[in-house]
Amino acid sequence: MKKTKKVAAKAGKSVNQQTVEVTAEVVVESKDKTVFTAADKADLEKQEGVIASNVGAFLVLGEALSVIKDRELHKITEPTLNFDAYCAKKWGFGEKYAYRLISSYKCVQHLKTQLAPNGVTLFPTNEAQVRNMASLSPEDQVKIWSAVLKKANGGGITAATVDEVVAGKAEKSTKPNATFLTESEKADKTAKAEHKKLKTIAKLVEKARKVDPAELNLKKLLDILDKIEELLNDES
Repeated sequence: MKKTKKVAAKAGKSVNQQTVEVTAEVVVESKDKTVFTAADKADLEKQEGVIASNVGAFLVLGEALSVIKDRELHKITEPTLNFDAYCAKKWGFGEKYAYRLISSYKCVQHLKTQLAPNGVTLFPTNEAQVRNMASLSPEDQVKIWSAVLKKANGGGITAATVDEVVAGKAEKSTKPNATFLTESEKADKTAKAEHKKLKTIAKLVEKARKVDPAELNLKKLLDILDKIEELLNDES
């Protein structure tokens, strides 16, 4: 009888230990506030597959938009439609998103052209990594990415890594190229330049009118006309 009780006691202890282990497992999961199922795991694999198959898709988009813009293909269906309006109407892109994709594509292509022959195989895989590099001169883009690769030392490269290197170069007075402007911004810039030019011409004409007729000679008139002609021919 005593032997039976002892066996039962041992059995009870074993069951209790298993219960404690299972309970501890549940507690650990509850700390994360989520209990994942096999279906969740399958969904994770599915979604990661989508991401993996679309890594670098920004380059495909940038190339396509670049071709459309450079050849003005967007005017095939609507001849009066400008590129900005096309992107907004057709794709719902924000004002500068298309330009960021185009500049990012051109930046990565330049990096591949310059660095791939030297054995470099790692290049930006998302637009965020290129964003602050794309506005730099082609020469500086190569310097920045080379510095990023050195800083990463074979590890993962994030947008933050690139931004840190760009910021460091900026402190050393690295001069970026002009950023991409939308067509409306370009038109506004051109209009301001033309207005400034006309104001200068008007001042020259006013100056000529104020010259005393007795002092006015052909040379002075030709000088004023030369300045006006120079302004009119200035395309900057």
